[in-house]
Amino acid sequence: MTAAQLQEAMCPCPANEQERLQEVLHYRFADGGSEKALDEICGLAQSLFEVPLAFVTLMDATEEVVLASCGAGDRPIPRSEAISSWAVLSDGVFVVEDALQDPRFHGNEWVQRRHLRFYAGAPLIVRPGVAVGTLCLIDTRPRHLSAGETERLAMLASLAMNELSRRRTIIDLRRQKRLLAQATRLTKVGSWKLDVRNDSLTWSEEMYRIFELDRRVNPTREFFKQTLSSASDADAQQAVTALVQEGKRFDHEVEITTAKGHRRWIRCLAEAEWSDGRVAHVIGSVQDVTEQHQHNAEIERLAFRDGLTGLPNRALFHERLSGAIAHARETRTSVGLIMLDLDHFKTVNDTLGHDAGDLLLCLIGERLQRVFGQNNTVARLGGDEFAIIMPGIKTAADIHKAVERVMELLRHPVEHDGRNFSITASAGAAMCPQHHENPTDLLKNADIALFRAKLAGRNRLIGFQPWMRLAVERRAELMQDVRSSLKENRFKLFYQPTVSLADSCQVTGLEALMRWEHPSKGLLTPAAFISAFEDSECGHQLGELAFDSAIDQMRRWLDDGVEFGRVAINLSSAQFRSGNLTEVILDKLAAAGVPPSRLVLEVTENTYMGWSAEMVGDALRALHIAGIKIALDDFGTGYASLTHLNQFPIDRLKIDKSFLRGTSDGAIVHAIVTLGARLGMTVVAEGVEDAEQLAILREMKCDEAQGYYFARPMPADDVPAFLNEFRGRSDGEDMTALANPQILGRFDETQQSTCA
Repeated sequence: MTAAQLQEAMCPCPANEQERLQEVLHYRFADGGSEKALDEICGLAQSLFEVPLAFVTLMDATEEVVLASCGAGDRPIPRSEAISSWAVLSDGVFVVEDALQDPRFHGNEWVQRRHLRFYAGAPLIVRPGVAVGTLCLIDTRPRHLSAGETERLAMLASLAMNELSRRRTIIDLRRQKRLLAQATRLTKVGSWKLDVRNDSLTWSEEMYRIFELDRRVNPTREFFKQTLSSASDADAQQAVTALVQEGKRFDHEVEITTAKGHRRWIRCLAEAEWSDGRVAHVIGSVQDVTEQHQHNAEIERLAFRDGLTGLPNRALFHERLSGAIAHARETRTSVGLIMLDLDHFKTVNDTLGHDAGDLLLCLIGERLQRVFGQNNTVARLGGDEFAIIMPGIKTAADIHKAVERVMELLRHPVEHDGRNFSITASAGAAMCPQHHENPTDLLKNADIALFRAKLAGRNRLIGFQPWMRLAVERRAELMQDVRSSLKENRFKLFYQPTVSLADSCQVTGLEALMRWEHPSKGLLTPAAFISAFEDSECGHQLGELAFDSAIDQMRRWLDDGVEFGRVAINLSSAQFRSGNLTEVILDKLAAAGVPPSRLVLEVTENTYMGWSAEMVGDALRALHIAGIKIALDDFGTGYASLTHLNQFPIDRLKIDKSFLRGTSDGAIVHAIVTLGARLGMTVVAEGVEDAEQLAILREMKCDEAQGYYFARPMPADDVPAFLNEFRGRSDGEDMTALANPQILGRFDETQQSTCA
């Protein structure tokens, strides 16, 4: 027989052992120790049956646990050695008259070493078929148990079981009380009872914590009533009186002041008990809901307030806009709506970091609130987008005056990490009911006006006009058309030569100009799709296309031995915002094997303006050091000051063609030529169309020129032939005499239809 089989034979288990063990767990009391009543039962059994030992035990899975005894210790007995293992299987008293003669027990340690001869055990029965332990008698001599003695032992076992059940009930009640007390602490719920007849008040321990009272203070009805009545809620004050006098149910959340002066929110529930037609008692509960109120306030803040600036967010803005429009409709007044964006805010984040950007947004929020005050709503809708609702305005002039103050405040520089920077803003405005009475459409119209302000050069306010909506729709169609054409590779580069006006008149270079081979409108110049360059996505793609095409074409000309001089490429402000323009250009040149000295970058004056001037300057300096020439395009038409000529590495000044059309502009052209010469810059005149203009420029000693007089923009394939014919003219020929140069006629004719 194996050890496991021997163990099973010596320690039998009932069929419902798991059920029985589950019950045993309920009587393995945590506080342990011997119970006085059970000890007395053991003493009574010892005396009544005249035995040396009496036990009350529990039969666990592995051992017999002594709960009470008389005449022996309380050490556990291994279940394999406990005769009670058989007793718990029985519905009645289990008797072993002489253990030495019983084959089941004659080898038992208690029988061999402790001289146990007699055993009688009455099961402690929880319910029929389930016994958790025994009341057992042990003697050192064989004995016989009569029927009467068997009955009395069973009765004592019943008394022991009743005592165990009583003890379990008491412990369960204590446990429940502890759990209830813990629950009230966790939920911060206190209970109370008011005897209306004698004004006595009793309440639970948690009430002291909620009201922060000293536990030595006895609660009174007057204190409780004053506490609730001190709430600012007038309805709560009336409800307290109605509760006590009329028995009406009380259910209110009120703000109280505790005994220590703290403000708390509590929820009080109370109901009346009636006796003889009148209120006898009031029973209720109080829950501290301060954290819940704070949590709700935080949720409301997160739901309706911008986390960075604390201004109303988009959700609260829409709610207030709808409310303002509804009120204006009732009072027949007007509402002004301003949409405001910071100009080139992304550049702040990209160059100074998001900390600087966050600081700037907070300062802008403060300045906007300072201008518009409490009667208007200043909201942050996201990113660098702000909105202002101005109810009760009379005319659009009210909006313009406020925005002018904002623009003035924005000019004040901001300091961050030892650096000063300023920023401008673009704004669009619309009015209700003048421009729409629907909140969604009014907002859309203000957005359209903001968009027009950006297109007009930023740093300005533009009011909505009905024609603007149509323009936006047309622009959207244009953007879609441009995107489709980019995918279909319909954008090409044409090249227009730049000619030296010195005696040895030569082509010094070419300007790369974008053309759109539109499927239905023919060949279009950038004037037809200039807004595409302002779009971040399209502008970036067009810029990349121009660089890739021009550099690839320069490589082919170099391979073919075509002496083209330099190629000029126009840069937009959008291209500088990538933050890595310098690396991109130099990498493209290196990959194609094109020397940087072959490239000219043309930048307009407006690109230098605004906060991004420092970033643009840094990029151009790095490119200039690498050997690339820098040209200031359309000089005199933008917003740049003369200080930019010294601040930035400018090699070439390009005089805008508008200055060559009017006779009154001759002094301006002469001044620019003189200024450029004194600063050591090459001056290039654009838009030269006739010999007279050419003669004047040569007389002014302008360095170079370009325009239809020499050649219209041409496809790359036509450039080599043009350069050969241009060089092939007679050496002594004077360009001023070529009012209609025969050698250029063919190029002029072929390009007439392609340049709109």
